[in-house]
Amino acid sequence: MRITSLLLLAASLTVPAFSLPTFPLVFTDPLASADPADVIGDPNFFDIASLTFASFNSGTKRFTVEILFNYGGGTSLNEFSVGGAFNALNVGELLFSNGGFNYAVQLRSRGGLTAGNLYQVTGTQTAKQVLGLGSDQDGNYRPNQAVWGNTTSATLIGTGTSTVVSTGGPTNLKVTLDFAANNAFINGFDSSSFAFSAATCGNDVITGNVPESGTWALMGAGLIGLGMIRRRNVV
Repeated sequence: MRITSLLLLAASLTVPAFSLPTFPLVFTDPLASADPADVIGDPNFFDIASLTFASFNSGTKRFTVEILFNYGGGTSLNEFSVGGAFNALNVGELLFSNGGFNYAVQLRSRGGLTAGNLYQVTGTQTAKQVLGLGSDQDGNYRPNQAVWGNTTSATLIGTGTSTVVSTGGPTNLKVTLDFAANNAFINGFDSSSFAFSAATCGNDVITGNVPESGTWALMGAGLIGLGMIRRRNVV
């Protein structure tokens, strides 16, 4: 009976202990920009080269993410136009999904959301929704690609910064995002999916899943061992 009690106590104290993946995590675009399955439109405006989860600071709970891509609005990340149906294009957002929740990191402030910050959002908006285009205009972009988080009922999870530099041309950019996160986001990070579109047309997109690297630690195992020793001594 005493051993059973100890085992139940050990089980109640057994909790999952997760370790985050090893940083940096680099995701590169597997297709050449000239491949029609990759960039729709001008690669100088839309091509994404890579997205890197560069580091995580466990003390400050801050992630650093670097995105290399081309953007028609230049280092200002301003709205730009390529004519035709795309009268106004904006930069996309870094979107996450984990644990049944959606998150968005702003590259540029919009709709009351601040650049660099991490928000929990109620859902995402597709390219078609953002651009307000009809079903007869689906041919020159990715209409169903999620590009923005919803601003309605967005909840601030962590503050951050968004820094933009040129990497060799007016549209060749590196955006560095440095943002804090809460425990729910951190604990779900190693099973989360992400997506980033260079612009709100979704003409190029990089997606992926953060690899799971956590291990389950039985913190009650020591108590189980003590129970066995105690039983042996009693006998």
